[in-house]
Amino acid sequence: MRWMNKLLLVFIVSLLGISCEAQKSRSNKLQTYVNEFVSDSCFYSAGIGIVVSDVKTGKNLASNQAHLALTPASTQKLITTAAALEILGSNYQFTTQIETDGELLKNGTLAGNLIVKGFGDPTLGSKYFENEKPIEQLIAEKIKALGIRKIQGKILADASYIEAKIPATWIWEDIGNYYGAIPNGLSFHDNMYSLFFSSGKAGTATQLTKTEPQNTGLVFNNQVISSAVNRDLAYIFGGNTSNQRRIEGSIPQNRAQFKVKGALLQPKNSLIESLNQSFLKVGISIENKVFPAKERSLLLNLNSPKLKDIITLTNQKSINLFADHLLFEIGAKESGKASWENGIEAVKNFWNQKGLPTKYLSLYDGCGLSHFNAVSADFFDQVLRIMYRSRYSNEFSSSLPVSGISGTLKSFGRNSDLQGNWKAKTGSMTGVRTYCGYLTTKSGKEYGVTILINNYSCSSSAVNIKLLTLLNQLYNS
Repeated sequence: MRWMNKLLLVFIVSLLGISCEAQKSRSNKLQTYVNEFVSDSCFYSAGIGIVVSDVKTGKNLASNQAHLALTPASTQKLITTAAALEILGSNYQFTTQIETDGELLKNGTLAGNLIVKGFGDPTLGSKYFENEKPIEQLIAEKIKALGIRKIQGKILADASYIEAKIPATWIWEDIGNYYGAIPNGLSFHDNMYSLFFSSGKAGTATQLTKTEPQNTGLVFNNQVISSAVNRDLAYIFGGNTSNQRRIEGSIPQNRAQFKVKGALLQPKNSLIESLNQSFLKVGISIENKVFPAKERSLLLNLNSPKLKDIITLTNQKSINLFADHLLFEIGAKESGKASWENGIEAVKNFWNQKGLPTKYLSLYDGCGLSHFNAVSADFFDQVLRIMYRSRYSNEFSSSLPVSGISGTLKSFGRNSDLQGNWKAKTGSMTGVRTYCGYLTTKSGKEYGVTILINNYSCSSSAVNIKLLTLLNQLYNS
């Protein structure tokens, strides 16, 4: 019997050895794939941080310069949205209040002003949340339902919850354009306006025909020309120190109407304009008399969609404004005041408390638009592993674009093995391409994969092909 026990022990040890060798072989194969990827001539002068890990065991399977702090672009939204889920909770809702400083008389007259007080809701009137009725119409109908038929004062907006300020590290090319919209105490219609142009023959001047909303509070200097290039290459220049906006670049030729979107610094003006129109439509007259400021009373509360739904759109559509509003709300929750500085400090403190090294983490916003942001692949990998075990794991994972199916990955990997198996946040700006998410392999393993590339020298389409090759290799490993 003793020799049989020895034989069994030898057999078990052999199996364990074979298993360990198989794991080692798989890990070596993954590292080989990563090494081949980074050695491509396209990346000769690039900075590349890569981590491939087993999210269940936490084991690092392959890497390249994982410690290197690189520009993350929009993958930075994962750091913000994950922190928002953990700090605020998946069912958190923003609030907007409708108040008055007057008295409602028996004849339906409001003897005073009606005030919309914002608390940083990024979804108010947003195109990303479809409602049966526009929010301004809904407010007008609710006010009428309270018995108000006339407002002797004005419709006013209180956006004091947030001091609207453009980050000093955002570049001039970005801040005037729609993706450079900044958080506001009363954000409305995604803090965006639209310019409509007509164009003629290539090389000729365009005409700026109208703006929506009409009251932008801005003065435009149109230098846009018509072009044979069939894409929007127009850029709006101007910051928060002036109401002057210069539009340069080109739009496609021979268009009767072509829309270019810009960032609105004072969305409350647009909201007031929309509310005035909606109130008149439902039969509420506004006399616009001047009333001195008095103590206010609450008329209505408006709640935003739940945070998990906001985060899903933030990551799926890569909405900068939503991500930065989440950063501000985290700051308000943790320090009592919504601001860039408080939000960034609160996010860093949160991840530091989770055991992540924030000493080498550089954050200048919540969305990733600043070129000064710098995050390592190792940091992203640890975020992925923490959120994989989080109570909000499902909400976080389901917010990510899915290869070949949804969001910013809808076209990436379509009709390939990656379709439906690669969930990730993407990021891109000039010279920057980043991915961070979860890969379910052919054998059913779940990998955390982070790829950060800065300063590549080939075309973006060429980088996409190389990324597809690497991810397919990881999938089939």
